[in-house]
Amino acid sequence: MDRRLIIVTGPPGAGKSTVAHALALAWPRPATLHIHSDDLWTYFAKGYIPPWKPESRDQNAVVTRAMAAQAVAMADGGYPVFFDGIVGPWFLDPFRDAARAVGVRLDYLVLRPGRDEAIARGIAREGHPMRDPDVIGRMWDQFAHMGAFESHVLDTSGQAIEVTVAAALDRLGSEALRLD
Repeated sequence: MDRRLIIVTGPPGAGKSTVAHALALAWPRPATLHIHSDDLWTYFAKGYIPPWKPESRDQNAVVTRAMAAQAVAMADGGYPVFFDGIVGPWFLDPFRDAARAVGVRLDYLVLRPGRDEAIARGIAREGHPMRDPDVIGRMWDQFAHMGAFESHVLDTSGQAIEVTVAAALDRLGSEALRLD
C-alpha cells in the first residue's frame, strides 16, 4: 500500500493538471488517482463565486476542507493520490491536518515557470473559466516567494513535460517534498 498524497500546485498556467496526470501514470503502483481540483468547483448548482475573487474567501475555505478530506480518504485507502490545484501555503493546513489524523504521507510540489510563460499558457487554455492575464499574473506573484516552501519549488520554465515529470519523480523519490 502506498498511503500517500502528493499535492501538485503552482499558479495558473504552471502545468499542474498535465504534470499530475503524467505523474499518476508514471507512478510505480498498479492503481493511482489523479484528482483535478477544478472539477470540484463544478459541484455548485448556484451561488458559485469564482475562487480568485476576494469575496470567495469563505467558500474557498469550505471547498478546500472538502478537497483535503476527499484526497486524504482516497490515500488512506491505499491509493497514491496526485492532487492538482492552487494550494498555496495559505491552504495547506486542511491537507496537513487530515493527513496527520490518519497517517497519510503528504508531499508538496510547487511548479513554477517564469511569470510571462505562466501567463501565456494560462490565457491559451481553451474553455477554462479563468484566462485573465492580470489575475494570472497576480496569482503567479503569490507563488513568487515561497519562504519556507521554496525548496518545494520546481522551476519548469521552458521545460518539456517529460523533463518536468522526470525531475518531479526524482524529487518524490526522496524526502525533499515531504511535509508530514
